[in-house]
Amino acid sequence: MKFSCLIIFCFVFIIANYSFAQTSGNIQLTNNGVAPAPAFALGAPAILSSTVIRKNKFYFNPEFNLGIDGKPWTLYSRIGYYLVENKKLTITLTANTNWFFMKKTPIINDEELQVQQYYSFEFNGTYSLLPHQKLLLSYWRSDRMRKVGLLFENFVNLAYEIENIKLGDKNNFSTKPSIFYLEDHGWLSGFFTAQTTTFQRENWKCNLFVTTCWPISQMSGTEFIWNTGVNIPF
Repeated sequence: MKFSCLIIFCFVFIIANYSFAQTSGNIQLTNNGVAPAPAFALGAPAILSSTVIRKNKFYFNPEFNLGIDGKPWTLYSRIGYYLVENKKLTITLTANTNWFFMKKTPIINDEELQVQQYYSFEFNGTYSLLPHQKLLLSYWRSDRMRKVGLLFENFVNLAYEIENIKLGDKNNFSTKPSIFYLEDHGWLSGFFTAQTTTFQRENWKCNLFVTTCWPISQMSGTEFIWNTGVNIPF
């Protein structure tokens, strides 16, 4: 509860200074919502939204993801700090509370969704190797705040992003292959490979994307997943 109150306090502080803050974000319409750790998916069409409100070195990043039927799926509220920021290297530290709305099968006591609540600490680093090429490293540690859900989760991700790949004069691609390790206590532990490729044509206000993820380690309950859709930045 105290941790959630801290997140809310920081959110109110940033909103109070909104006129002096930088704001950006995006909305995605996708055939299959995929989680930030892309080993998991909603399994149905989804609307994914993310907003970043930045004030100096601090930022607030709420994410709200729901099914196309309007039922909630995940809710994230991140408060982050830019520890290092220059032309070559960016490092951020982040505290995060998140809610996961899991569908009950079968439905018990007319409750269709089970709410699982977690708090997380994140380390994210980006290093620019060449123009339009970046190396990204992330580590997230999540622990549950209630008695329901996974006891803890570890997520380590290494990605290489290549942007501004030209195909002709008007077509622009980017790709981000990655390899990550995911440990969900009592459920799975192993390595995955994933990628996201985007396409944007000149003068488009949106871009198209496709994400895929394969389990490398042999783990029950995991499989190849993918999604595609349209991304609308603002």
